[in-house]
Amino acid sequence: MDTVTVPSQAVVVCGILEDAHGRIFFARRGPGQALAGCWEFPGGKAEPGESLEAALRREFHEELAMELRVGEEIGRTPIPGNGGLQLVALRAWTNDATPRLTVHDRWCWASAKEARDLNLAPADVPLLEAFISERSA
Repeated sequence: MDTVTVPSQAVVVCGILEDAHGRIFFARRGPGQALAGCWEFPGGKAEPGESLEAALRREFHEELAMELRVGEEIGRTPIPGNGGLQLVALRAWTNDATPRLTVHDRWCWASAKEARDLNLAPADVPLLEAFISERSA
């Protein structure tokens, strides 16, 4: 994969993981956080000069103690109410069966239908739809 360096404007990167059964990985934001109780594709802000791939690997390691293999970009969407901040989704895979939660309070693997019924963070909704559309194409 080409290394993409983060532009000067802040970018949040998230990982969309799919298991062998076609289920998608989500984590729920814990109490005391913005959007507490919302499910999301985990990730976080990329640091200046950090590639999106490196940022995603770092965030998954810090927040979930999971190691990732990172693939291509799935999509980008603005994060509502954050002054132009963008959320960039990258496809990823893991062999780590059980995450260790540090900022989230729950995690799950969900089918596409189940995922649509989750209380998703607003910026994650269009990325889920892009991922589902890409899978069925």
